[in-house]
Amino acid sequence: MKAAYRREMRHNYLIIELEETGYDGYEILMLASNGIEGLLKFRAKQMDDRVLYYYEITSKQPLSRVLEYHSLGGEELKRLIGDIGQTLGRLELYLLKEKQILLEPEYIYVEPEQFKVFLCLVPGRHVDFPGEMTGLLRYLLGKVNHQDKECVVMAYGLYQESLKENYGMKDLLEIAGKNCSGTKGSDENIPQPDDTKAPEESQMSPLPYGLRDLNEEMEERISLSDVRKKGLLFVIPFSAMIGITLVLWLLSGLEGILKFWYAVPFAGIFTAFTALTAWRRYSGQQNEAMVKGEEGGRQPVERDDWKMAFVEEIKEKAPKFEAGDEEIIQTTLLTDPGADKNIRYLRALGPDTEDILITYVPFLIGKQEGMVDCVLSGDAVSRIHARIDRDGEEYRISDLNSTNGTTVNGRVLETNETVGLKKGDEVLIANFAYIFT
Repeated sequence: MKAAYRREMRHNYLIIELEETGYDGYEILMLASNGIEGLLKFRAKQMDDRVLYYYEITSKQPLSRVLEYHSLGGEELKRLIGDIGQTLGRLELYLLKEKQILLEPEYIYVEPEQFKVFLCLVPGRHVDFPGEMTGLLRYLLGKVNHQDKECVVMAYGLYQESLKENYGMKDLLEIAGKNCSGTKGSDENIPQPDDTKAPEESQMSPLPYGLRDLNEEMEERISLSDVRKKGLLFVIPFSAMIGITLVLWLLSGLEGILKFWYAVPFAGIFTAFTALTAWRRYSGQQNEAMVKGEEGGRQPVERDDWKMAFVEEIKEKAPKFEAGDEEIIQTTLLTDPGADKNIRYLRALGPDTEDILITYVPFLIGKQEGMVDCVLSGDAVSRIHARIDRDGEEYRISDLNSTNGTTVNGRVLETNETVGLKKGDEVLIANFAYIFT
């Protein structure tokens, strides 16, 4: 598979060409004729004896780029897993297969402001979807915010679940804390065939790679084993009350029961409190074991050596805070500004525009606060518009899939194109003009 990028007018496209030519499956017409929520907009173009797939990526950024400068938070992780699950749930209505979806981080696109996820489905290409999902979750382990314990535990739980032989997307959605009812075929955003009802859930075929049917009703989230354990909280007190009643009957008969009646509810309350305390302690130990591992007793579950290594890595990476510490800025400076005596500028040519001081690289320019190093407030500027890098003594500028483009000396850069910068070069960030000095 070959991938390239192209800008046409104000639209940016990811272009994919399969190595095997001649594929003419129904998926091409299905994707081109339907705007399926959660998938990148698609069109096919014939070029000589080749077929090129065009995916519109305007105003979107690949997940790999977003997470290169931004740690993944808990809500973003939930949204990522939830959006993938909902998109999978829609595919069957269009006779599309999950094994044609690419889950490499560079082909998963997100809308940065709301972190809405869009997937790339390639007709004629078949991948091991469960294996791809496991690889994606492993990648996310290293991108989560390690200061957010809940997010770390969630990411680790998702990865561990994906290592099971017959895991389901339902299990991943439950771990991510999503309301799984949104994945059903009755989603209001999914068009239904005219004059027909959506297929009954019992008639939906299972997913071919072994993940459980996403259209299955998922309101009941408590496993059978948990139900049995919680049922003991009622059985034990009831049994204690019956037991104390029998003891009183054997010792003093009905007169003893009437005289010491208060012992019966007391026994029930006491045993219920004891059982509830034991249950909470057991549940707390299970949750803590996800991060710390089990100490002593039985052997930990398989792959626990990897888990312990991962937790130790988190402990080493996480910064330690003490009272009075100032807030630490999460953006890491890859170069020492004080050591660079030849600081570069983008000198503004407009009267209402400020100069851009480039003190470190990579240096991101755009309008999305919190994700870029220089915020340009303008409707024509994309959220993550351009990036400036340095290779030795040479500075370079890259267009990052911007809508209105990045121009160097009068030439508009292609999407994701990188060119060198020399002193005196004229640079346009959308409609903001600068001179590189």
